[in-house]
Amino acid sequence: MRTHLLTSTHELLGSRPGARVSTTALAEHAHVSIGTVYRYFPDMDAIIDELRMTAVHNITTALSTAIARAMDQASLDAMVTVVEGLTSAFEKHAPVLRVSYTSNEAEFGFAWADIEAPLRPLARIIPTRLRPDLDDDALDDLVFIVMGATASLCSRIALLRPPDADRTKLISVAAKMLLAAVEGA
Repeated sequence: MRTHLLTSTHELLGSRPGARVSTTALAEHAHVSIGTVYRYFPDMDAIIDELRMTAVHNITTALSTAIARAMDQASLDAMVTVVEGLTSAFEKHAPVLRVSYTSNEAEFGFAWADIEAPLRPLARIIPTRLRPDLDDDALDDLVFIVMGATASLCSRIALLRPPDADRTKLISVAAKMLLAAVEGA
């Protein structure tokens, strides 16, 4: 039942972008009583928090997988792989990210820090390959900036892309921008 309520909340958030969802609306959507909702969760904030934690975990996994796939690719292909992987992960969790972070960019920054921290060693691989001339401190600075730019670009593509924009072209442009930042730093 807990999984059903979480899935139903995700569906409901997806069908009402930007709207606040109530426990009553959830109960109706999930075809359960309001008492059932409260048996598993004290309020909507608790449901959203659990969905947010799941999203952070899944985004971390997706980004880690994309970075691992990119390790043996040519530079531009590697950047496209990373941007595509992260954008897809953001898209998968768009309803939760929208309700959780679009109203508070600072919260997104804190959540991104949770995603980024364990991935920093992997994130160093491509810049290290492209910029063997950098010492460790300069490389750390570059990785810090590029990871933040990657998060911003991918979240914009996933969450704010205009309906008529070409997703593939945006990913390509973002990858080229990131590659230019790494190579030109």
